[in-house]
Amino acid sequence: MSELLYQRFAQLFNARELDRLDEVMTEDFVDHHPGLVDVEGLSIYQANLGAVIDALQMVAHPEEIVATGDRVFTRIRLTGRHVGDFLGVAATGNALEWYTHELWRVEDGRFAERWAVDDLLTLLRQIDVPLPTWVQDSAPVS
Repeated sequence: MSELLYQRFAQLFNARELDRLDEVMTEDFVDHHPGLVDVEGLSIYQANLGAVIDALQMVAHPEEIVATGDRVFTRIRLTGRHVGDFLGVAATGNALEWYTHELWRVEDGRFAERWAVDDLLTLLRQIDVPLPTWVQDSAPVS
């Protein structure tokens, strides 16, 4: 059942129907990303996600969904194109591909919380962010 919940989220995400995320997420949804401020509240999450999707033209390709109890783990390949300002970097037009790993908590049949770890190093390389030499010399992980 929880696998279907994530699949529905991915459908809404890819269709850019973020105004319908209340079908799969609670109003008090909390999003956690290491190194970033937690996002509290579905409306704020929708606005933030919309801005990122617009800038990166993201499409989610779920590669693994594992559910147990009230938790869902996902491994998602994201693709897109850098067409708008992202993290202060102007659009490059570059094609993008990176991974995110997420742990979701389900409450009353909807997602209430998410912890996400994105491969931001790969993403930053693809939008031409200058990186330290020791990072530039290492091969991207796929």
